[in-house]
Order: sequence, then C-alpha cells, then structure tokens
Amino acid sequence: MDHQPDMRDWSFAKRALAEIQQAKRKKWYSFWVQVELPDGKKHWYQLPRDVQYAMRQHEKKHRQDWFLIIKGALINVPVSSYDEQGNVELKTGVIRRAERRHQHTSDPAQISRSQFVQPRYSWWGISNQKEMIVYLQHDHNQGNREQIKRDVKIINRNWQRARWQAPGRLMLKYSLAVSCLVMLCSWSIMRGLLLVGGLIGLIFSLWLDWYLRPAA
Repeated sequence: MDHQPDMRDWSFAKRALAEIQQAKRKKWYSFWVQVELPDGKKHWYQLPRDVQYAMRQHEKKHRQDWFLIIKGALINVPVSSYDEQGNVELKTGVIRRAERRHQHTSDPAQISRSQFVQPRYSWWGISNQKEMIVYLQHDHNQGNREQIKRDVKIINRNWQRARWQAPGRLMLKYSLAVSCLVMLCSWSIMRGLLLVGGLIGLIFSLWLDWYLRPAA
C-alpha cells in the first residue's frame, strides 16, 4: 500500500496541489491480465502499450463489459528475462481475468506480447486452431514458434479433457455393464445387437480415455 503523507501541517496551496496530483494518479491506470499457462500456473501481465490504447478506446464504448473482448483469448507472454539481443522465451496461455490497476511496470518480463486471439470452440474443441497458431507464431524465432504450437495444442486438449473425459468414463462404465449383462443372458438377435453396441461403446470409451490422457 502506498504511503499517504500527513498534510495537516501543510499550507493550503501545497495541500491543494497534492490533492490535484493524487486525483490525477487515481484517474490513471493500466490494463493487466491474468494468464493461465498450459501447466495450470497463473501469472499477471501488463498489456503492452499498443494494446493499452486499443483497450481504452474499446472501454469508452463498453463501460460495463469491456473485459469480454479479451477474456478467454490466447496470448503470448514471456517466461524468461530478455537477453542483450532482445530474445526471450515465450509461451501461450489463456486470459482468465482482466483488471484496471493504478500500477505500471517497466519490466519487459512482466509485459505480455501484442498477439492475442479469441478461439472458436466447436463440440470437439478449437475449430480455428491452425489459424491461431499461424497468427500467434508471428515473426518469432523457431524455438518460440514450436513452443507456441505445442501450447495451443495442449490448451485445446485441456478443453477437450474438461468437456469429454467425465462423460467418456461414464459411457465406459455403462458399456461394460451392458456387455456383461448381455453375455449372461440367453442368445438372440436383439441381444447380439446389444452386445455389439456395448462392445463398440466400450472400445470407443477406452480410445477416448487414452486420447484425453494428460501429455507426458
């Protein structure tokens, strides 16, 4: 918390000037975002200057829901310090929260990159995954380009796991139960069809559970 000076003994002019300066500081703010990386860790980053300006323009038109334009978007952030040549290790994460803060940093390792894009989700995952990878890779070096590609794929797989793993395992249990019950009953065409359906559901559920396994 910032230290507030004791102004009781100050002259009227000095106190008035200090109050004006404090009011200006209260009006000034920066946009910060909380980014969740593919490993689940969350970090706060200040948006870069060009995005700050765009966000201020957007905020003027959308006072109540300005943050919706950026929440859930994928964005590149530094995860190391910049070297003397300006190189840095980048990762791609998901913006979970956005805030206006009376805080500013000049540390480039705490400032996100300008590239961010909203994913389009279908029933199975990110439908514009290839386009997002190309856009986020931008003109970065080969190492960062490969990391961005891996991160986007992991983010997509995490979404798929959160949406489909529980239903898939429930299907596995029911398919196994149906197959076992049908095998215990006397044979008929209908029971044979149920057995085939149960086995298909069992195989599909096992494949889905294997496909959605956490990356090594």
